[in-house]
Amino acid sequence: MKRFLSILLAVLLLFSIVPLSAFAAEKDQTPLVILQGYSGPRLDNADTGEQVWGLDFSKVKDRIVAALPDIAGTAGDVFQGNTTQLVDILGGVLQETMEPILCNPDGTSKYNVVPHITSAAHSRVSTLRANGEENLIAETHLVEIMEKERGADNIFVFHYDWRKGQVAYAKAIDEFIQEVKSLTGAKQVDIFGLSHGGQCGASYLYYFGWKGDARKVILDAPAIGGTTMVGDPLLGNPLNLDYAKILKFVELGLGTEEEFEWLIKYIGFNNLNAVLSDLCERYIIDIVKNIPSIWDFCPLAVYDEAKVKRLDPIENAEIIAASDAFHYDALRNMHKGLERAQKAGTNVAILTNYGHENVTGSNKNSDYIIDTTTSSGAFCAPFDSCFAENYTAKGTNCNDKTHLHISPERNIDATAAYLPDNTWFINGQFHGMYIFDPYTEDFVKTFFFTDAIQNVFSDKKFPQFNSAQNPVDSIYLRFDSTSPGYHSAADTKLLIRNLSKEYEISVWYIQVGGAKFELKPTVKKRIAAGETGYITLPEHLLADCTNPFDITVVYTLYNNQAQLKSKTFTFTPLSAADAAQYSYLITAAPISAEITDLGRPEKATNTEKPTDEPTTAEPTEPAPPADKDIPKTEGQKPSALPFMLAPITLVGVFTVYAQKRKRAEEI
Repeated sequence: MKRFLSILLAVLLLFSIVPLSAFAAEKDQTPLVILQGYSGPRLDNADTGEQVWGLDFSKVKDRIVAALPDIAGTAGDVFQGNTTQLVDILGGVLQETMEPILCNPDGTSKYNVVPHITSAAHSRVSTLRANGEENLIAETHLVEIMEKERGADNIFVFHYDWRKGQVAYAKAIDEFIQEVKSLTGAKQVDIFGLSHGGQCGASYLYYFGWKGDARKVILDAPAIGGTTMVGDPLLGNPLNLDYAKILKFVELGLGTEEEFEWLIKYIGFNNLNAVLSDLCERYIIDIVKNIPSIWDFCPLAVYDEAKVKRLDPIENAEIIAASDAFHYDALRNMHKGLERAQKAGTNVAILTNYGHENVTGSNKNSDYIIDTTTSSGAFCAPFDSCFAENYTAKGTNCNDKTHLHISPERNIDATAAYLPDNTWFINGQFHGMYIFDPYTEDFVKTFFFTDAIQNVFSDKKFPQFNSAQNPVDSIYLRFDSTSPGYHSAADTKLLIRNLSKEYEISVWYIQVGGAKFELKPTVKKRIAAGETGYITLPEHLLADCTNPFDITVVYTLYNNQAQLKSKTFTFTPLSAADAAQYSYLITAAPISAEITDLGRPEKATNTEKPTDEPTTAEPTEPAPPADKDIPKTEGQKPSALPFMLAPITLVGVFTVYAQKRKRAEEI
């Protein structure tokens, strides 16, 4: 008893003299290493001290603006199909821009070019700020989030010569991590890699992941297996850019809920693809073909063909040897290499995007820049199609029959992915846009700040397949009791979330395609910004619904343009047997607490409402925005003015985009 009292008094005495804060949980001090994309690492000419890389869009813009009189003078020729003069002008601008970072045929630098930052100590965010080099801090939004938890001394931005191939890059990352560990005393680091940085992160894990130096790794929109954006030009395939999609890409990059697609009606783009193809063949290929990292972006499926077409076996022997090693070793065995890292204790999350045709227009599912299949390793149907009704999984990287790794749209088979159980697919997200998507941002924070996410099954908030929730996309659909993208007998409501941060939406009608039920709102429905409405489901004969079906919502977004819009979501029905086999897909919506009736909000908003709002049982479809003032060019000979506007518009928009979006990396 005396011993017990003595221990009790000692404990009480300890609490009386030691601040309670001493017993509080310490913040995670694991260093974060950021692997940035192509546009990030600054390169300098060591002989002159001049900065030769670190994309400055304003300088590129100035060069193009200076050339506009000459460009305008070529309009007539281009509209007649003669692109030579224009391509020579643009090619000259490209050569002038790229000359300082050109490489020799053996892959070495033509000039004495070195990374501006050569040590981990210099790459610390706190050091970069102290040196007035904030512009060299990549992924600034992510840094702001992580800095609150770990401090600026524990965040490092890896800088390297992006022209180097993946074998060299992986070795340099390993050496950098050893420096970081030595500086901080940490046993492990966390890694975030975007785009090219994601490819570099995967290569590091393949070659050095066995060491267990990485604790948690996110590879976002990673170019692990390259991209058709590089493969098509190397093969000489014709390019077919969708300029409306480019402008949509810009909209999301600017974070604006206004739209630019109407510019397409003013600007004649029909001939620009011919210009781009000619520019690639006569200038771009010669500029980039000696850069080793370009070849590591060439997808394995076309690598041998492109190599024969573009590289000389003698002159380019060194490039071929290094890229062969990456393609035939790492890429062919990436699944085994990443599994090796997992066994060493590394938690890996691959975030890959889909739902956009790739930029070159060659019918590949992608995030517009990186193909879904090369980003994830998954088997994908062509962009304009889906798997057959009797399709069965083809991959062998996951053989667990209780795992459903086929997307709701039946166009992605993740059983073939590099890591089937650790790859998340986000439908509709453009390349590098995670910072504008609250869902993806929440994933990043949850992954790094907690241990809740171990695989695609461990946290129901983050299913393997989901849709992007960028506010610019306006709406998001799911059923109330089944994982996003799926529908089961447990569902009683269809949820419609207004993603907009500031504008109300009105739902005019909902069309169901491919399923035996209808969803007809009895009146036009209004949903306030950031809120979720629902429609109660009728009896819908789920047993007769065996194939994926589409739900299209037609609605008005009350922005300054009061636009009539539509968006389609695809759902896979789950039978009772499916629901039992894939029980993890039966999950209530985490946003259920925010559900409100779809009727008119009780409180008036500042949004101006039309006076002809329907109140009958069958809502009338609103007339589309009038376009009588938009000039029609079909069947007419285009004037020189639209052609002159094209480069001005694209350069201007992309310049604003680049300035607004320094925190996200482009490949």
